[in-house]
Amino acid sequence: MDSKVLKKLEFDKIRERLADKTLSDPGRAAALLLTPKTSMAAVKRLQAETLEAESVMMRAASLPMCGFSDISAELARLKAGADLGCGELLRVLGVMKAAKRARNGLKDSSAQLLWNYARRLQYDERLMAELDSAILNENALADSASPELQRIRRSIMRENEGIREKLSSIIRSPQLKEYLQDAIVTMRGGRYVVPVKQEHKRHIRGLVHDQSASGQTVFIEPMEVVEANNRLRELELAEAAEVSRILRAFSNRCREIQAELAEDLEALTALDLIFAKAARASEMKASPPEITDERRVIIKNGRHPLIDPNKVVPVSLSIDDGYCGLIITGPNTGGKTVTLKLVGLLALMAQCGLLVPASGGTVLPVFSAVYADIGDEQSIEQSLSTFSSHMSNITRIVKAANEKSLVLLDEVGAGTDPAEGAALAMAILETLEQRRCIVIATTHYSEIKAFAMASRSYQNACMAFSLKTLSPTYELIMGVPGVSNAFEISRKLGLDESIIARARQHMSEEALKFEELIGEAQRRQELAEKKALQAEMDRRMAQSIRDKSDMELKKAQEKAQKLVERANEKALEILKDARDEAERIIAELKAAQGRQEEINAARRALNNKIEQVSAALRTKPAVKSDTRPEDLSVGDTGKILTTGVTATVLKEPRDGSVYVQAGAIKLTLPLSEVAPADEEKKVRKLGRVARATISPGMSLDVRGCTLDEAILETDSYLDAAFLAGLNEVVIIHGKGTGVLRAGLRDYLRTHAHVKTFRPGQFGEGEDGVTVITLK
Repeated sequence: MDSKVLKKLEFDKIRERLADKTLSDPGRAAALLLTPKTSMAAVKRLQAETLEAESVMMRAASLPMCGFSDISAELARLKAGADLGCGELLRVLGVMKAAKRARNGLKDSSAQLLWNYARRLQYDERLMAELDSAILNENALADSASPELQRIRRSIMRENEGIREKLSSIIRSPQLKEYLQDAIVTMRGGRYVVPVKQEHKRHIRGLVHDQSASGQTVFIEPMEVVEANNRLRELELAEAAEVSRILRAFSNRCREIQAELAEDLEALTALDLIFAKAARASEMKASPPEITDERRVIIKNGRHPLIDPNKVVPVSLSIDDGYCGLIITGPNTGGKTVTLKLVGLLALMAQCGLLVPASGGTVLPVFSAVYADIGDEQSIEQSLSTFSSHMSNITRIVKAANEKSLVLLDEVGAGTDPAEGAALAMAILETLEQRRCIVIATTHYSEIKAFAMASRSYQNACMAFSLKTLSPTYELIMGVPGVSNAFEISRKLGLDESIIARARQHMSEEALKFEELIGEAQRRQELAEKKALQAEMDRRMAQSIRDKSDMELKKAQEKAQKLVERANEKALEILKDARDEAERIIAELKAAQGRQEEINAARRALNNKIEQVSAALRTKPAVKSDTRPEDLSVGDTGKILTTGVTATVLKEPRDGSVYVQAGAIKLTLPLSEVAPADEEKKVRKLGRVARATISPGMSLDVRGCTLDEAILETDSYLDAAFLAGLNEVVIIHGKGTGVLRAGLRDYLRTHAHVKTFRPGQFGEGEDGVTVITLK
């Protein structure tokens, strides 16, 4: 992709915001160098990787990534045979720690594409432990780095203490005190010395190492500590040699796994970038586009990723059904250029594996190149040089563009005579149509609007403008060109009507009719969209009512079945109690009379009777009545024979069935299953039938609850919503620390009534709510 085009579309800012989500310097560098892929397979793989990372972030308790350093320089030093210092070894250790965390964090996940990176990660557990304990900081090894280093440092400490004690005795000596410039111990050339007055240097036996700038003080190493200083110097050299040996040993071990470390750095950088894409997608409330090999662009509720999400107006557009381009018209500062950049940015983002800030159903092809002629010059008077610059750019675009290209032209043909500019613009659009490019262009020229209306390849769209507020609404209306609204705006601003009428006389009749037709088409389009929206709302409401009715009927049938089963169970219990009582009486008779034959016969008869009743209950014989249609009227009270439940007739019987209400349940039953009640039981009519149905509501607010309390509330609420036949409900948990949100979503994954769930979208509450679709 042309770097100039990426800059015009402000893709560099997309990179910077992505880089802010990375955890490492290599990841940040990769984000800042991100470029779109032009292969269908590569783009789909990148999109799938980002989706996997987003899923891992939502499910995992902690991110499987951590920060790490760029060890390219360290690897180069190892390859050259050099040894690494403490700081360099710490950076290598950081990479191995990041490799361990990523591999373990992704090992048991279902993210197969991410595991393909993580499985390449290797680390030496033993080396990591030794480096951790041996390196104190970027400049020093710990004493425990080796037994020899520990021994040497202890010896150094003892020698230092001995030397200080001897020198302290010298500076405290009353006889020598007058010879000293100051009663202190200092160092010169790495050896302990005392400051002696120049005139008394012969009174202190020792070696002179330095003198002050004034010459009044000499620094003498007393003979009493010369040998000790020599031993200290030898120990320091031994310490340096041991440190060098340890660092060399660690460096050699790192050199042995140099190739593995290089592969770790590469895989970790790729993973860091992928998780940064997922984090950015979550921040933007983005969704994956459908990547297609067809020549069509469909954007649903696309939001410019660089505009404040609280202020951005979503844009929907489509280039499909044989069209190759879109001509956008509208007022200045109305959002035309922003829409151009939006389409270009979403295409580039998708081809980089970034999810796009748009609703589901967004469709984007894979472009081999994106071309743009977008100028920020909004002046009415443009110089020839500006026009020449634009035409030079467009000339290059026309030569290079092909069927895999996206071409974005801002104010095409502007900057010169309107008639010539419009003619040039139409010729350019026709040429790009022949090249089979996908084209989006903006214009103010009426000739180009008419060209698009007459064309089979281009369609019109306009940025809406409110005459009430005299300001753009930034909404894109598909299918109709925009009108200038110059006369209406002038009238609203108080321009004299006679001036407006005179202005109309200066316009041709064709131009006036054209503007009027466009205005009427725009009004009809808006009306049609409103009617379509109302029709969709009505359809959804009707479907909801139908679903609820079906659910109530199902619940009524289940309730009736349960009533029958409970009655059967009660009957069996009564029979069993009767058998037990009969056994007791038989036992008493047997004891009293000893009539065994009669007793056995009675027992067999009783058992046969119980078995007959039990079998009859199990077979659930159909209960019938000879009820006739004229026996039941609206408002009559009847009895449902299969359940024994009282019901009220709601409609006159017809076609052998009757519509009744039992409690809050309404259902249609065969006439043979309903018996009329006695006349004195007709105590309520249709107007008195209770119609209220308890509803659990469309949302549940659990803010302020603990996680356990919220789970209990949510469980009860979902049961009620499921029984009420609701299709979609909302749990309001707030944003806060995220503990309540994460806990509830983990719980929802296994709930029996939950089909799917998702975070709220822009305008729904975003991450502060969870939208649930019930089964």
